[in-house]
Amino acid sequence: MISLQSLERFISILESFSTEKPELSLGELVEKTNLPKPTVYRIAEAMVKYNILNKDRKTLRYKIGVRLFELGSIYLASMELRDLAFPYLDWLHQQTGESIHLGILDGNEVVSIEGLESAHSLRLKVWIGKRAPLHCTAIGKAILAFLPPDRQDRIISKISLNAFTKRTITTRGKLKTELQKIKEEGLAWDLGEHEEGIQCIGAPVFDRKGEVVASVSISGPAVRMTEQKIKEYIPLLLKATNDISKKLGYSS
Repeated sequence: MISLQSLERFISILESFSTEKPELSLGELVEKTNLPKPTVYRIAEAMVKYNILNKDRKTLRYKIGVRLFELGSIYLASMELRDLAFPYLDWLHQQTGESIHLGILDGNEVVSIEGLESAHSLRLKVWIGKRAPLHCTAIGKAILAFLPPDRQDRIISKISLNAFTKRTITTRGKLKTELQKIKEEGLAWDLGEHEEGIQCIGAPVFDRKGEVVASVSISGPAVRMTEQKIKEYIPLLLKATNDISKKLGYSS
């Protein structure tokens, strides 16, 4: 696990760069961070390895790498998506009274970027920034099912199919079968697979290119999220996700 000291040193190296000084030598980084030269070199080279920094082979000077640009682009896109989707999430929240999540794929997990919490005393908490597994959550499976086959296969090969409850899918074969069903129906389920007593349904959101970019879920305790209630919520969820997709330029 990364230490607080290591994280602080990592950040101090990043903060050394500016628009006035977009490229820095090792000596300049040492001067700006006031850290030992071997420490700065070790951290900077690790950052190069993960494309957080780039290193010019001739001058040996460092500059900000493409990975930070990619992360920044993801952040900007998610902020735009949040703003665009919020009215539809709010409508869905008012119609159901249950907790609503908007999630995006980040690495091999789904991250909640917006949500509205149920007003009921017994409810699923909404944590913006919370990460969840893909294989046993409705919000995760709704994204995973609609990824291009090669990307889906790469993710499935990497994720750990941990069992959170006795209902969790823990084999890749069963997960692939489940994802195919979700793709055919356009709807993902989590009937106590991630948390005992919690049931969720999720659906994908598509952009103008027809690519899945997010998902929306309705979550609540099984005592309220009954089979009958879920049947009532399905068309509401699909309307919300379809409307968000259309706002993003998607045309089915």
